[in-house]
Amino acid sequence: MKKIISILLALTLILAFAACGKENNETATSASEETQLDTEPETTEAPASETTEIESTQAEIKEEESTTEEATEETTEESTTETAKAPSSNEEIIAFYNEAVNNAFDKKAGFSKERYTDNENMDMSMALRPFSGLVKQFVGIGSDNKYTETVTKGKWDDDAKHHYLRKSTLSTSDITAAKCEEKGDNYIITLNVKGGNSHGGKSNKFTNAPIDKCGICVGNEDKGYYDHKTGEVIYDAIAGTYEGAEVDESYKNAVVKAEINSKTNEIVSLTVEFNISVGIDISIGSGTATGITHIKYTNFKY
Repeated sequence: MKKIISILLALTLILAFAACGKENNETATSASEETQLDTEPETTEAPASETTEIESTQAEIKEEESTTEEATEETTEESTTETAKAPSSNEEIIAFYNEAVNNAFDKKAGFSKERYTDNENMDMSMALRPFSGLVKQFVGIGSDNKYTETVTKGKWDDDAKHHYLRKSTLSTSDITAAKCEEKGDNYIITLNVKGGNSHGGKSNKFTNAPIDKCGICVGNEDKGYYDHKTGEVIYDAIAGTYEGAEVDESYKNAVVKAEINSKTNEIVSLTVEFNISVGIDISIGSGTATGITHIKYTNFKY
């Protein structure tokens, strides 16, 4: 019996030691796993919400940069437009003026026109005094020869005499001075045109008149609507009655002044002034008529 009890005690001790060994192994294994978990590197990946915020911020920055670039380009374009220089040299001023007049002509612009004279003076021989009214008509001076016209846009007659405005062909050789001043969006162009003269006779006719190139209504033969009547034109008016007449015409102090839109190159208003002098000599007498001619174009419509 004692032997059996001794054997059982021995077995119990063996089992106890075995259980302790297993428990120690499991504890060591658990400790090893915990150590591995503690020593694993942390990931740097941001949460999805943070990534979205970063991407949104980057998009906003790019959008702001794009907007800034567009604004800079617009500012540059505006600056270029604003800094466009007005014509300054005689060549530039005349070219700008010619283009504006020709623009009105080509578009058959509508406008109001008025021509009149003042400071008229007649110095006639006794034989011509009874015909002073007729002489004024020939020359185009005096209140009885005041001319007004309203031209409707696009309604110009095909006959050249009813155009009331001509194309401008002025050049630097036709002027003594040119000036351009800025007035808001408009330019005020002033041209001092050289004086000229003309002669009309049976055997001799010529015309040297730079003022006729500025766009005013001029032409051949006698017409009451001509703004400048040359010696040739006046002679044509009286040749039927006085074939042997000699007519000498001259003008001076010619000034052309135009207000022109600087962006559209359209005329706002146009005035032309010059002093005219006409000497007529016929078989029964002679005389001289003088005056200052004023021509005004206003109310342009394009």
